[in-house]
Amino acid sequence: MKSNIVLPSFDIANHASVIKKFNFIPSLFSTIYLSVIVLYQVAYSYIILFQKKDEFFWLVINFFHQWYFIEVVIWIIIWFLLYLLLQPVAEAWVITLIESYSKKDEWKYRVSQGFSQWILNFLPLFEYHNFMWLFRLLSIVTFYFLLLRVFGQDYAIIISIILFLYLLFAILVNLLFAYTKFFIIFEKKHVFEAISLSTQMTLTNLDITGKLYYTLFLVYARVFITIIIFTIFPIIFSALFSYITSQILFVIWAWILWIFFLVFLIIISHLNSVLEIFVEALWYNAYMENMKTFDFKKEKDKK
Repeated sequence: MKSNIVLPSFDIANHASVIKKFNFIPSLFSTIYLSVIVLYQVAYSYIILFQKKDEFFWLVINFFHQWYFIEVVIWIIIWFLLYLLLQPVAEAWVITLIESYSKKDEWKYRVSQGFSQWILNFLPLFEYHNFMWLFRLLSIVTFYFLLLRVFGQDYAIIISIILFLYLLFAILVNLLFAYTKFFIIFEKKHVFEAISLSTQMTLTNLDITGKLYYTLFLVYARVFITIIIFTIFPIIFSALFSYITSQILFVIWAWILWIFFLVFLIIISHLNSVLEIFVEALWYNAYMENMKTFDFKKEKDKK
């Protein structure tokens, strides 16, 4: 397993410069999206805990009357649509480039090769991403905070138990569906047919799949690191606003913080990109290894 799956994946994550360059932009979009969700949760929790609803609504009403309101809304909509469209495109592209790198296919190992994969795999992967959103850690955490705000702290224990059980179920679902996107991309299967084949491959190769499943916890660790970073910066900025009375000093320190924030954003996006490539390469190599013993022709004959 180490020589067939782990070491080739490590080599791809370290030396496949084309994949790392391409995947940086999708990773940046993903990091920004995650940070926006985190900042929303932190800000809303702060408003509820410290009874700041009046100040918040005043800021919202004031924002509505600003000259740049429409421009900001348009840019948010454009960014959100790009994020939704870019994720399945980038995933198909990255997996295709990983395959080309692994097989030493220099012609296909180009960013331009991904255009055809976008056309062929966009709709099924887009459908798969929307379906799996129900079982993502970020979705579960967001839903958890939403339920706490709706029902209050009196139901916190019940909500925590229910969501913890759902998290365990989501982990099982992610384990069973781990190979779905590879069946979509390489075998051109529809979503639910690919899910069925992925479940069969997982159950017939439970040893390899179980050992690799820890990689999903690397992705979860990425989420928590991003949450910590994007929680610390607003706190520092708020403290700066409270304790620095000189306007000139405040502007200088604000610019310094923004520069540090952008540097952290770029570093985190790069690390996320490398981590995503490593995880995708691990599962690709596991898929290729499992296909050596998976009786795919027999499964096709059953259809």
